[in-house]
Amino acid sequence: MGPHSQGDLAIHIIEKAKTFGASLVGFADVSSPRDSPSYQIQRNARWSVEGKSVLVFALVHPRNEPELDWWYGKGGGSPGDRRLTNIAEHVVQWLKEEFTIKAQLLPYHVGRGGVLLKDAAVLAGLGGIGANNLLITPEYGPRIRLRALCIDAKLGPTGSIDFSPCNSCDIPCRAACPQKAFTQGSYSRDLCMRQMNMDEANRAILEKEAGEDSPRVWVKYCRACELACPVGQES
Repeated sequence: MGPHSQGDLAIHIIEKAKTFGASLVGFADVSSPRDSPSYQIQRNARWSVEGKSVLVFALVHPRNEPELDWWYGKGGGSPGDRRLTNIAEHVVQWLKEEFTIKAQLLPYHVGRGGVLLKDAAVLAGLGGIGANNLLITPEYGPRIRLRALCIDAKLGPTGSIDFSPCNSCDIPCRAACPQKAFTQGSYSRDLCMRQMNMDEANRAILEKEAGEDSPRVWVKYCRACELACPVGQES
């Protein structure tokens, strides 16, 4: 692994991940996300890889680039998701070549061996959970997307931050929700899913490309609560 100390290596990895396109990067101890209350709900979840640290990174999805979030067809993902995967692949390859450290991109879904990304991001110091049930970052508000890597190296956690922007906010995010998912005072996943189902039903059909059996579709999922958040708007 070379002469780098634990702290120096962590800083080096964070800086490198940003050169590959990550907007925010942090570390959590591998056991911390597993111990979080949200993860414990997923009792059947299993980690598919061994590791000592979780690297959490974010990609900003600014208001003026809505297409980053457009979901293309089954298994097609979004352009933003593909950028996140590309960043992860570069970090994994660089760690292997530079330090012979093994790393692997964790699946998005917890039940498939992933990690609850919002929990991990809080533990890694990227932000805090807001009144809209999203991760709020000081730099970009909730307009980010997350992924995580499991790294076979013990790197100190970057730690949570003291950040509570919703305490002095009139929470326009809740008023913006088309399904009134916060009417009862807390987030209703069922109402949010209702909107997602409507978004999928209103998908757009694209022209079939050469060699494809069926035309592609894209879905514009609701971002009302996210875009209404005033935090980080200047970014």
